Amino acid sequence: MGLLQRIEEDYPQLPTQERAVALVVVRKPNDIQEMGITALAHEAKVSIATVTRFVHRMGCADYQAFRMTLLRETLNQGASQPISPDESVGTQVFHFYQRVMQDTYQKLDEEVVTQVVERIKKARRIYVYGLGSSGYTAEEFVQRLIRMGIAAFGMHDSHMMYINSQITTAKDIIIAISSSGSTDDVNTACTLAKANATPVYAITAFKKSPLAQLADATIHVQFSTFIDNTRFINSQLAIMYVMDIISTRLLMEEKYREQFDQTVRMITNRKLSK
Repeated sequence: MGLLQRIEEDYPQLPTQERAVALVVVRKPNDIQEMGITALAHEAKVSIATVTRFVHRMGCADYQAFRMTLLRETLNQGASQPISPDESVGTQVFHFYQRVMQDTYQKLDEEVVTQVVERIKKARRIYVYGLGSSGYTAEEFVQRLIRMGIAAFGMHDSHMMYINSQITTAKDIIIAISSSGSTDDVNTACTLAKANATPVYAITAFKKSPLAQLADATIHVQFSTFIDNTRFINSQLAIMYVMDIISTRLLMEEKYREQFDQTVRMITNRKLSK
């Protein structure tokens, strides 16, 4: 495992101050070569001691060894350039979206995607859990599935998740959406559902997150915060990309495609006939 990959995977478990250091490193790995330990501490708004603890936690003897390891990695693999504030807003947003999708594509495990698609086909009902922004994403995915004739239900209220978790069975599946994988209500509801032998599939950014640990399988996406998104608010793009892949895979089957086309024609005709 490379240093940058380790930093990203360990990010949720890092102490708060060390997470600030990690963000600077994953967002600007090329710039670290020009930074002394004092400069990095200043950039992350932490103490030098915090940077030292972070370096040791990443398995490096000292800051110099950390920089050399990072240099070798960026030279061998290449590192994405940060989004320049000098570019037009349209170009900045385009590059942000491009980075999120490219990084998510590199993380995708096609076997897990196939597993999720096959379970959707066989399930009696599909329940999609998500809170906040992930709740809106869950509803979008549910609408797609319904248009294909699939019995799908969105749960974006914590109380409804708890209630729903008591009635799911082994014939159903839950798709849980959480960028962080640490949303307590989502994780608790999924744990309760698993007591009923309900399969749980997660879409999250972190392999070591509580959600990923309890899920039967996980589709990993890029965490948009790692791509300096201080000027952008779309934290769901990576998850929507995965939803598009699953939807496209389902629509490759004639019965789902015909049902989807039928519902689209009905909606379009109603709109145009008014």
